[in-house]
Amino acid sequence: MAKNDNIQYGIKYRVIKLEDDKYILFPVSLEKGIETEDGFRTGKRIIPYAYDTEDLDNNYVIDMIFTKDELQYVYEYDGEEEFLMNYFFDDFKDTMVYLDTNKDRGYMTRNEINLDMINSDDSYLSYVMDKSLPSIVLNEKALNEILESDNIEEIKLIIAKYKRLIQSFKEFNKAKGITKINVSNGQIESVELNKKVEQVQQQEPKPEVDYSSIPVVSTKDLMGGDVSYQGLRDYIKERVFGHDEAISTFAQKLYMNYTAEEGETVESILLVGPTGTGKTETVKAACDYLDIPSFSVNASNIIPQGIKGMSIEDVIVGLYEDADYDELKAQRGLVFLDEFDKLNETDLDLKSAVKNILLTFTAGGSFPIDNDRYTFTFDSSMTNKVYAGVFDRITQTKRDIGFGGNIDEVKTLGTEEEMRQKIIEKGYFSLEELSRISTLLGFEDLTRDTKKRILLSSKLSEFAKKRERYQRQFGIDMIADDSFIEAILDNISNSATGMRSVNNLVKRTINPAERAILEAEDKGYKKLILTNKTVENPYNFDLS
Repeated sequence: MAKNDNIQYGIKYRVIKLEDDKYILFPVSLEKGIETEDGFRTGKRIIPYAYDTEDLDNNYVIDMIFTKDELQYVYEYDGEEEFLMNYFFDDFKDTMVYLDTNKDRGYMTRNEINLDMINSDDSYLSYVMDKSLPSIVLNEKALNEILESDNIEEIKLIIAKYKRLIQSFKEFNKAKGITKINVSNGQIESVELNKKVEQVQQQEPKPEVDYSSIPVVSTKDLMGGDVSYQGLRDYIKERVFGHDEAISTFAQKLYMNYTAEEGETVESILLVGPTGTGKTETVKAACDYLDIPSFSVNASNIIPQGIKGMSIEDVIVGLYEDADYDELKAQRGLVFLDEFDKLNETDLDLKSAVKNILLTFTAGGSFPIDNDRYTFTFDSSMTNKVYAGVFDRITQTKRDIGFGGNIDEVKTLGTEEEMRQKIIEKGYFSLEELSRISTLLGFEDLTRDTKKRILLSSKLSEFAKKRERYQRQFGIDMIADDSFIEAILDNISNSATGMRSVNNLVKRTINPAERAILEAEDKGYKKLILTNKTVENPYNFDLS
């Protein structure tokens, strides 16, 4: 396997349990990430490996993990990375894995089933041993596949793939004495044994899995019994502070959407407030807890289909891919459209068209997807739609007196009805347009006291995460007196980017101390003490 400090690529498999100790792994996508002790980290998710029986209780596992350098060596190709990765996935997407994890035997057996041999309706290969040399006879279609390509590197890879197939057939011949196999229309048509041709009828049908019969489950069923409104609310509140009422309402609306049956109302939500107040983190936390597919995009970047740029069709495809190509699961996913207020800044000729598209998407419309990769119709009626924007022209500024008499200026938004009225008055959206969004939630500027609580206690606080990390990894207690916390807050009190600036400042401040810990890891230090002087000069800390 590859080293953990390299970006890696692996095949993600859907796990289908046949019996207590027998599983089918069905390839669904190529994933980019990195190996960790907990699993293969890809973006916000951890996918377990396909090595242990316990991991096979998950819906998905990952296997066949390589770095780009390793794949270049395997395929003898050092050209375009995207093409190499797509070819890598193409090489395995037609191979299903059958696992037998019989505990009595003490080890796991693995067998591969070529789906192309079972399902393809256009097979065109004949495997032949001629004068002890293995060959593949290609028909016209196979030759055209090579000749129609104008990319020399692509042709080399296709030929290399045939070369590997020939080697596999050679080994099969050595083990079984088979000198010829003809494959036509997805069926083994004939097999020649030691020069004697035997017509073989369809072999004992392999236990086939009828994928169409796998029951369609709701997103609630996929997560089991651990999902609840209270769980969702508390999970978000452990990460985002200062908006208790807004978060409670957000969790309420999203959970009702999540548990809605076909035809029941799915409400859209608009989050309003300054940058850095936790709008995006609220949505991310909800998607993580519910484990639903999601796709995020700046609404101001969306353009009508047919113009170069991001269209709503691209958004749907992104959601579909995050749902592992499960159309029904994608339709129950979440689309997050940030910078929604900036639609007003879009080119006038495009603004109306884009707004109409988004309003149709919000209300629940059908969107045909037909491109080189996918063809399906997406129904957005059950999709979660969450919008967010600063809407700076509707905010008012007030002075906030925090702990110790410190004074900050914070922006206030008012009630939901007041926000609606001001958004309309300031020309962001008309009454008819805004009426499509059922819930508006205000995320007001964070007060100094709230920032302090986030810094000390939030699951997203870099300070809290570093403190736990140093204790776990090095056995070092990170001790920061009140002067350190106040100095951090003093340095970002007037920042327009909220907690992002707090976390960035913490990382910059602690960085020299962290390097000192690594350079003296064998000295058994037990304490790292930080004060306001550390904020002034990051090299001024006490490690003992």
